[in-house]
Amino acid sequence: MITGDGYLILYIPGKTRDTMDGIQGTLSRFNAAFSKLDLDGMMMCFADDSTSFFPIAHRATFLDGKDEIGEAFAKVISKIRAAGLDGIKLDVEDVKVQRFGDAAIATFHIRDGDLSRRTLVLRRVHDDWLIQHLHASNAPLEETQ
Repeated sequence: MITGDGYLILYIPGKTRDTMDGIQGTLSRFNAAFSKLDLDGMMMCFADDSTSFFPIAHRATFLDGKDEIGEAFAKVISKIRAAGLDGIKLDVEDVKVQRFGDAAIATFHIRDGDLSRRTLVLRRVHDDWLIQHLHASNAPLEETQ
């Protein structure tokens, strides 16, 4: 099923729509907060023990824990604001969500100056879906055509 937001949701037999909506909700909240440069809103989507790899232009090393990820995002947001912007346009494309019990994998990309590729691993904690791992990489658009 493709939603109005362009999300491709794969329903796995025996799984409820509410669960997939919860995963999509976390993705939507994270992307909306990032587009508004709302660091607190972004970080509410992450598990405390989350991990991440950022694009090499922003961070060359592994990020371990919500605090390190928040510090790295704060630097990205600072660079964006220093360029005179108060937000960014994030048009996610080709979103695919796969659920496996209390875990899910979401992949998508964003076309801007580069092809920004994103993979998120989400984990259900009680009734909430939180980002457990974010892997972000960029590739020049001309090399991906």
